[in-house]
Amino acid sequence: MNRDDYSVWLEDTYAIDSEGVRSYARATRASHVPYANSRVIPHDTAVPPLIVAQPVFKVAARLMADVIDDFNVGRLLHVSQTVRQVVPIRIGDVASLGARITDRVTKAGIDLFTVDCVVAVGDEARIETSSVVAYAGGDEVPADLIDQASRDVVMHGAVL
Repeated sequence: MNRDDYSVWLEDTYAIDSEGVRSYARATRASHVPYANSRVIPHDTAVPPLIVAQPVFKVAARLMADVIDDFNVGRLLHVSQTVRQVVPIRIGDVASLGARITDRVTKAGIDLFTVDCVVAVGDEARIETSSVVAYAGGDEVPADLIDQASRDVVMHGAVL
């Protein structure tokens, strides 16, 4: 892993704590996380790699905002994501995020971005992700309908 390979590098930006793991486990109904028995989760508890999905999506949106004029987060659609856990993350880890756009294809006013991210603790890559995100822009897309729908779906501040 080379930090210079990523156009965005957020140093020590995401802390893995027991309350965050508890919240994630409740939201996803992850039965292997012992959140119901105790307020304190043991540090050796496996942390699901998808716990980083939210910060990874935020940095992907930030990258797209830099290359799209009049960016509107309500026009984003998360299409797919692959996640590879290199080394498990643990409670107490403070992770850095690196991200880069590796592909952009435009068809019928829809931009398809591929964004690769790495979650690192210190200098060690722990999780690698690749996401495909669609952005509905351009004159061919009914902007007024998308903007109205996005106000009803996307909570203010939820992504950026």
